[in-house]
Amino acid sequence: MRFRRLLPAGSLMLALGVSAVADDVVLVPNSTVKNATGGRVRGTVQSESASEVVVKLGTTTTNVPSAEIISINYTGQPPSMVQAESREAAGALAEAADLYKKAAGEADGKPFIQQAAQFHHANALAELALADTARAPEAITLLNAFVKAHPNGRQIVSALDSLARLQLQKEDYAAVEKLVAEMAKQPQSADRASILRAKVFAKKGEFDKAITEYDRLIKDAPEGSARRRDAQLARAESLAGQKKFEAAETELRSVINATSPEDYATQSAAYNTLGDCLRAAGRPKEALDAYLHTDILYAKDKEQHPRALAHISQLWRVLKRDDRADEVWQQLKKDYPNSRWLTAARSTPTP
Repeated sequence: MRFRRLLPAGSLMLALGVSAVADDVVLVPNSTVKNATGGRVRGTVQSESASEVVVKLGTTTTNVPSAEIISINYTGQPPSMVQAESREAAGALAEAADLYKKAAGEADGKPFIQQAAQFHHANALAELALADTARAPEAITLLNAFVKAHPNGRQIVSALDSLARLQLQKEDYAAVEKLVAEMAKQPQSADRASILRAKVFAKKGEFDKAITEYDRLIKDAPEGSARRRDAQLARAESLAGQKKFEAAETELRSVINATSPEDYATQSAAYNTLGDCLRAAGRPKEALDAYLHTDILYAKDKEQHPRALAHISQLWRVLKRDDRADEVWQQLKKDYPNSRWLTAARSTPTP
């Protein structure tokens, strides 16, 4: 699950030239961590690991599960880190990657800050590589180096997840399986590993196996939880793969309604898959509306946005608006010059 990176309050203070007085740990929605106020735990980070981050404020110590953390704004982080977070929140991932790299170099002697900057540098490149495969080798190299250097770091599961997504894109299923096995060893990550394993089944066309895995995850996950929504979304994608479009549409609309607008990865994938279902059902105008949601609201998702643009271009052609189709194709070509979706956008459209 990926959340849109918002500029934390502490970062805003730094951007305004005001010193932050404590580290600021931002929690996932509906977290039940004790001593949290307004979805945050403030204090001084004492230690970080794959399982938890220990924060101390005065005489109070709080153990925050790493899986419940969106981000940490550290006291003393360089201005380039704040700028990187701001550019990432705006969807300018290439600029963000450069700034995170700069921040890592400026954070010598501050291991938590340096580690966070190194991870976000590699992860921003990984997000870009999902749309531009030419960037994949560099992203994979940096993520592998991070995993090797920080095998118990708080970002280890996210690093393994990003690596697996890149290998899944390459259809290197053996590499994905190795990463899934490694991820499953980490605390509080079994569900993420299971979803990736099921995605391999789906990629191979083994939708029954994938759905069986998703059904188990949904049954075990609390109602309204993020992991339940992740499993429901992936299950809907497999239902669409089986051409069970009506069932997939019902599941997708449920996911969209239950998901925070800030969870751009879930929303964009859900709307794109909904577009696929509606298009297959012979409802091109409704499908166009679904893809436009991704284009207008969730263009930050560099994996899903070019997919949406390709379908939008095709559907405008189906609807006899070649002028609009050409305009969107030019946008796709300009923003994603190495995307595999360029070819798809030019293929013969079907309703």
